[in-house]
Amino acid sequence: MHDGKNIRAVATLGLCFGLMTAAQPDAAQAQELRIDVFRIPTPASRPYTITAGPDGCLYFTESHGDKIGRITPEGVITEFNVPTPDCGPYGIAAGADGRIWFTERFADQIGRLDPASGRIDEFPVNTPFAQPWEITAGPDGNLWFTEEDVHQIGRIRLNGDVTEYPAGACCFPTGITAGADGHLWSTIEIGDQLVRMTPGGDATLFPVQTEQQLLLWDITPGPDGNLWFTELAGRAIGRITPDGDIRRFPVPGKFSGITGVAAGPDGLLWFTENDTARVGAMRSDGEIVFSQAIERNSRPLSIVHGPDGNLWFTMADGNAIGRIRRARNETAYVLSMDAGFSPADRECRLGDTVQWTFVGPRTHGVRERSGLGLFDSGPMPIVSYFSHPVTAAGTYLYEDSQFPVFKGRIRAGVDAPKRGTTGEPFSVVWATQAAPDGQVFDVQLKSPDGSGYEDWQSGVTTLSAEFAPLVAGAHKFRARLRRTSDGEALKFSPPARVRVSE
Repeated sequence: MHDGKNIRAVATLGLCFGLMTAAQPDAAQAQELRIDVFRIPTPASRPYTITAGPDGCLYFTESHGDKIGRITPEGVITEFNVPTPDCGPYGIAAGADGRIWFTERFADQIGRLDPASGRIDEFPVNTPFAQPWEITAGPDGNLWFTEEDVHQIGRIRLNGDVTEYPAGACCFPTGITAGADGHLWSTIEIGDQLVRMTPGGDATLFPVQTEQQLLLWDITPGPDGNLWFTELAGRAIGRITPDGDIRRFPVPGKFSGITGVAAGPDGLLWFTENDTARVGAMRSDGEIVFSQAIERNSRPLSIVHGPDGNLWFTMADGNAIGRIRRARNETAYVLSMDAGFSPADRECRLGDTVQWTFVGPRTHGVRERSGLGLFDSGPMPIVSYFSHPVTAAGTYLYEDSQFPVFKGRIRAGVDAPKRGTTGEPFSVVWATQAAPDGQVFDVQLKSPDGSGYEDWQSGVTTLSAEFAPLVAGAHKFRARLRRTSDGEALKFSPPARVRVSE
């Protein structure tokens, strides 16, 4: 493992650019854009693409280093050697099996990494010199990838079986993603066309009408149900509806090589500008609300919404991974993926809000499963959001309402000081608002001289109480929410520890 050097760049955005003229962002976006940079241990590894993993981490390809990298939300990097030398790993995606799948463009193979063991398996594609490029999880539970040099789109099943389909146009399919319509969508670099492909392999083409060559590149689903794509040689980010209606939204400034695009936790579309080393964000109506220079000549490429609520991007020539801090302090973030919840275990503070972002590509949902029925999102499509405030201490068990095999938990402890003094009262808070009708709070205490937890405030409707310790040592408090009619309850919260001295 290597703890990458953290370089923090802070810039105040005094002016945000609109679609055609300068526009003022709303109050929520008139703030600093903070960027951290984490160096990759292998020199000149050239990180290309990045994806969120099922374990709360992110994974990226090192094309010149022939490695797959993993970075934790704290910036700790681990590298995994790909068995085939000089294979040039490029695209990367998390599969429904919980593994990380990637393309090997110079070896004509698809790789599969097991995050738990670090083992990598490799599967050859059927067509020689295909140069597999990008890869994505498909709506059918398989992985789909582009084969740039032979103008095909491939499907690889979780057992490694590969099927290839004509992309329907020449030349060079590059980006690929799943849409909210249940189809695969791909960009055609030479010829400026978009491909919509059914899971059965039937392709429909949509040309982008323009007088110049755009070199279409990346593509991603947006929070509006449409697909969004970038232009290497253009000055716009494009949008295509599932029915094929196309509109391009200008990005101000000089030619920049717009490369990666991804929906963020804030509903914005975040993008990278490779040639001018910038990152930016656009609303779904085309208004630019952020445009920020980063490390010079770093060549940012791929960008993704991380499990921690931040945006993460690769810096090919900077040999680093960048992080745009967009997570709110009062929010705990979870991704809902085809492989489950990432992370499946999230601890937050009392009073925080938990936000689930559904990145699919299949329809998912989240519902509380203690029996109290505290929240249920219902079915949620790809790139949608659901939030729930945590107003009572406890351990909230939940599951995917569409795939109940996927489970998670949210843990929120009581609010108490870390230190106290014998004989001096301090406040213990276990809720921020009244319990629902028919429900009460149970609060337990484990004293320094006790063998286990004992009831301190049982069946109460108050939100807090004063406690005056009589002895020195560690006092531990935990709480839960309970329904009086049948005893259904949350699990107790993680303990809050107060160190009391004389």
